Amino acid sequence: MTVHSPLLCSLLLGTLILSGCKTRSQIPQAPKVSTLPCWVQSPKQANQLGFVGTAAPFSAIPNGSELASRTRALKKLATYHNIKLQRRDMQNVTHDQSTQILSSGHTVYYSTPFNTEDTQYSYVSFEPLKTSATCAVRQCDFVQCKPAWLCDNDTHRQVLGVSYYTASPHEQLQMSERNAMTVASFLTQAQVNATEYLKQRAISREGNVHHEVNYNRNGEVDARGTPTHLALHQSCQYGSTLIGQYKPVDQAVLNAPVLPDINDMTQQGKLVLGAFGEDGTMTSDNLLSTAIRLAIQDALIELAKNKGITIETQVEVTQHKGHYLLESSEFTINEHVSGELIDLKIQYKNDVPVIYVWLLEIMN
Repeated sequence: MTVHSPLLCSLLLGTLILSGCKTRSQIPQAPKVSTLPCWVQSPKQANQLGFVGTAAPFSAIPNGSELASRTRALKKLATYHNIKLQRRDMQNVTHDQSTQILSSGHTVYYSTPFNTEDTQYSYVSFEPLKTSATCAVRQCDFVQCKPAWLCDNDTHRQVLGVSYYTASPHEQLQMSERNAMTVASFLTQAQVNATEYLKQRAISREGNVHHEVNYNRNGEVDARGTPTHLALHQSCQYGSTLIGQYKPVDQAVLNAPVLPDINDMTQQGKLVLGAFGEDGTMTSDNLLSTAIRLAIQDALIELAKNKGITIETQVEVTQHKGHYLLESSEFTINEHVSGELIDLKIQYKNDVPVIYVWLLEIMN
């Protein structure tokens, strides 16, 4: 496989996944609000990690929005920390009390809900908020790598969950989280089944040999892994698209290889490049999440090919004027593979995303 050196030079130190964005949302649109409470876009502040719940800003039930957004935030906190909530915990959520003692003995603190024209936000944590400051709506800039976590991972794994503007705007954050978990499951454990068919033939025209090559790949990659619980740390807006930075419970350090090791692993087939969109192809559903998933699948299939390929049909070799040609062959792949997404790059050409992913094989 050809190694693209510009990508190697920008290898990230963590795990990066994007999902759920429309492919034609390249030009950012003006946000509906210019400022938000800082905790909306930065649930992880200093040493404090909180969770954001959302709801529609209006409800037919008295205080229904406040109860819904707080309850959703509380469920996220409990899931992340493996706290089993009892029925009375849900019933004890109020619209105005800032603290609550859970049946597990934990005390949680709620923020004052914040409303935009289409979403209500609530924040819950094990500590009261240290500040009520507001921050400008953070814009995502892939070209300038702003904010830096879009391109420069820290030494911990991270997952980027992406969601296009949803029919119900208050559900956009939940969709971002769901997409991050879905695509992350491909990287924990995947079963690859694929068949490749390659046919070459020579055509003699005026004494010259011309090659015709037909190539076809049919395959599927099934997610078999269950990723660990994720928490939103930071987010930014790319037009109508929300991009969130999620991190797992176990802040396991990924020891990124140095460049010579990367070359060695590439030669050994343990580090592969997957791509989608280089030929200007767009996905049928017009979703960036699908394009990224297909790029990941392409890399997973390459890993599986390195582990084992079965040639099911007899290879036919023909000779023409001293040229030996592979006439046809069919390959079957059936392997279990796992991969760590080391790098992901998105480039736009004629408003169509081109996705590159670098996948490092994990030996289970």
